[in-house]
Amino acid sequence: MLLQRGDLAVALRDELVVQALDRPAHCVAQQAAEQASHDLVAQVSHNRLRAGPNPAAQATRQRAGRAQPSISSREAADTSDRRVTRLHPEALTGDYGHRLGRLTGAQLQAAVDGFDLGRLVGASPIPGGQFGQNVQLSTESGEWILRGCPHYDWQFPRERYFASQIASRSPIRAPWPYLIEPSREIFGWSYALMPYLPGLQLSDPAVRARLTPAEETAIARALGTGLTMLHELTWTHAGAYALKADDVVPYAVGHRERVLGEIDDLVSQCGRLDSLSDSDLHWLRWLLKHNQAALDVPFQPTLVHHDFTTSNVVVNRSSTPWTLGGVFDLMEAYVGDPEEDLVRAPFNYTSRRPGLAQDFLRAYISRRPLRADATRRLRLYILRDCLLVWDFGHRFGKEWVASAPGFRQWAEPLVGQDFAAIGRSPSNQD
Repeated sequence: MLLQRGDLAVALRDELVVQALDRPAHCVAQQAAEQASHDLVAQVSHNRLRAGPNPAAQATRQRAGRAQPSISSREAADTSDRRVTRLHPEALTGDYGHRLGRLTGAQLQAAVDGFDLGRLVGASPIPGGQFGQNVQLSTESGEWILRGCPHYDWQFPRERYFASQIASRSPIRAPWPYLIEPSREIFGWSYALMPYLPGLQLSDPAVRARLTPAEETAIARALGTGLTMLHELTWTHAGAYALKADDVVPYAVGHRERVLGEIDDLVSQCGRLDSLSDSDLHWLRWLLKHNQAALDVPFQPTLVHHDFTTSNVVVNRSSTPWTLGGVFDLMEAYVGDPEEDLVRAPFNYTSRRPGLAQDFLRAYISRRPLRADATRRLRLYILRDCLLVWDFGHRFGKEWVASAPGFRQWAEPLVGQDFAAIGRSPSNQD
């Protein structure tokens, strides 16, 4: 089985068109009265007790092993305090965001019962994130994340596959075991459960707001170093996860054709939104003509997270400097050129505090030097992300798009940056 040119770009593009305030029909939460919902879940639990262990859950646990989440002593103490409270499940009933909707405590308890995780003692939505799929659960067995309402049938299996690869082949933590319940019986959608990764959750805006400039610098460097460790996971071929194979399968085309195909798909999508001018298109053609040869430089295929930013990691600090504590949100992961991962974090840092992009890149390049012609290659990777963001902004009517004079004027300062040179230059914060 081979993936055709542009499949990954189309999937990525489709992911961004999910309406932020309009849940898909198959993901609408239970609309019946809370008592009816409670009765339904009680019946599900009763049926499971009569039928014995859930075969799907049992098979997943066999693949995942019986590892339990590791939590810090402080988190363990917090969990212990909540156990004493012994909340009634219905005390946890509430609105869990625009995608998951209203969930009852009985539903949440039934979800953890499917994997024998013990009594539920707390639940809260996870702050941050574009799509609101996550709920943090506190149970007698530890802290867990419930991830629900998948966008695609392959989302959870893909995330499980790459979490397994990271957990088994890398010193970086990933959500493992990754337990999938494919049935829609409880919520109306399938769900996954995984251990809560201990550490500072940089996806939380309140956490980021409390960081000092010196801490932000140290964390940017830790992320650059940590990314090199993720890129030690290698494959013999570039490719994407395929659901039927439950494995990474090779792309049907070479690297240059794949990247150019994804850019072409995004240009077409923006064109249908009438968001690119003739001048923009002329500039795009010039960039592609003068930079695409750099895509032919050979590389060792590695894991590409493709959304490696502060929003999808946790960091730790004890008596040693800050370190990358774990990564999550692996839906976009694939196997390709590791330098494709050098875009999102600098992209985000540049909009907040450009010096952090320099610290991130310097830390990465000091451990993993870039290949020949990296400047031109990264220019196209940045361009691809700019088109993705431009498309997203126009689809959802973002204010910054309305105030932007045009795509070239907005994107050129980013595309024109020499990330390779920035990463090699001395830091102005040392």
